Amino acid sequence: MYIQITNDYGYPNEWNIIQSNSEILSEVYTAYNILKNYVNHIKICSNSDCINKGYKYLHGQYDGNSGYRIAAYAMVLPDGTFLKFSENGANGDGVILDDCNIVRGSTPALKNICKEIYVDINGMQKPNTFGRDTFVFYWTKYGIIPAGSPDESPSSVMNFSVCLNNGYGCTAWLLLNENMDYLHCDDLSWDGKHKCK
Repeated sequence: MYIQITNDYGYPNEWNIIQSNSEILSEVYTAYNILKNYVNHIKICSNSDCINKGYKYLHGQYDGNSGYRIAAYAMVLPDGTFLKFSENGANGDGVILDDCNIVRGSTPALKNICKEIYVDINGMQKPNTFGRDTFVFYWTKYGIIPAGSPDESPSSVMNFSVCLNNGYGCTAWLLLNENMDYLHCDDLSWDGKHKCK
């Protein structure tokens, strides 16, 4: 899918995004209009139809910015999963900032992030919490990768070292270690324990 989309349309910064303040949400809408041709889905919806108004950090507090970043549109997959693109690549003037050069680490992919993808595995159902039912991926110039990998910069908000705090950086841990033990103990690390027991 990734290769076909980039062959057909290029990277997200090349997707003919309308750059005006009144059309700021078109950045995200463009992504869905492209993706819908490659992903088996039920519908693309907006606003209250299928949008959770806020997501919680793993420690329980609400992320005040999540409503802005991922609340514009969602692609609903047949199993009820929501697939959402971030819109935090645009500033208040409608100028697109993400030019596939967001840097969150030293690998080629982590030095060429185009956009964040949020996957809410149970849609409108709770808990709507990063690291529990909502996970972050990166669309990069080198593929789609999970947030929070061992190569991610220690200063990145998505790094696993802050997974226990906000849940953003838990995606790579879950996929590579096949557990969510970060919910039960706080002494896990890529260089040390990978399980609570």
